[in-house]
Amino acid sequence: MLAAAGGFLDGFTYVGHGHVFANAMTGNVIVLGINCFTGSWHAGLRRVPAIVAFVLGVGVAQVIQVRARRRDVSVPYSGVLALEVAVLLALSFLPAGTADIIFTTSIAFAASVQVQSFREVDGHAFSSTFTTGNLRTLTEAAVDWSFGGRKTENASTVRDFSVICALFLIGAIAGGYATERFGSHALWVDIVLLGFVIKWTR
Repeated sequence: MLAAAGGFLDGFTYVGHGHVFANAMTGNVIVLGINCFTGSWHAGLRRVPAIVAFVLGVGVAQVIQVRARRRDVSVPYSGVLALEVAVLLALSFLPAGTADIIFTTSIAFAASVQVQSFREVDGHAFSSTFTTGNLRTLTEAAVDWSFGGRKTENASTVRDFSVICALFLIGAIAGGYATERFGSHALWVDIVLLGFVIKWTR
């Protein structure tokens, strides 16, 4: 669910808000570099606020985790997702003419809190808002399963990360399609997905 939600948000901002990624900061940095090289400064600078917002969101999530460890309590995962839902809900009611920077920075911040808080699946590093590391884990597990004795744990990892990568792609497709059809109201789809996750993490 989180992977699908993460892919959806990238599809939403890329299609509907200036071709800026909400989550995939690697893509934003690469395009920023290309824009700087070609002298397209205005196009490149559109990506900077999202990158800054992403960094701030990771910092906020880390502060939450550090404080939870100091108090010897569990990380408030439901609270983290509730924050993201609140941000997306507010954005979904903004008029069509709202500046792209409002959407891209707000979503980058909320998504980075999510990705920093949910980082493992069965002991393996996992990202719910971009897929490079997930593809690497999937490939490693598939090779280990094929040539390392077909162990049950490797098969389980292949299954888990195949689903994660597939749902991220489906989420991105759905995000782009829904944005073209419904504009800001497309975010309601993501809100429903995150709502299910909140229910399951309690």
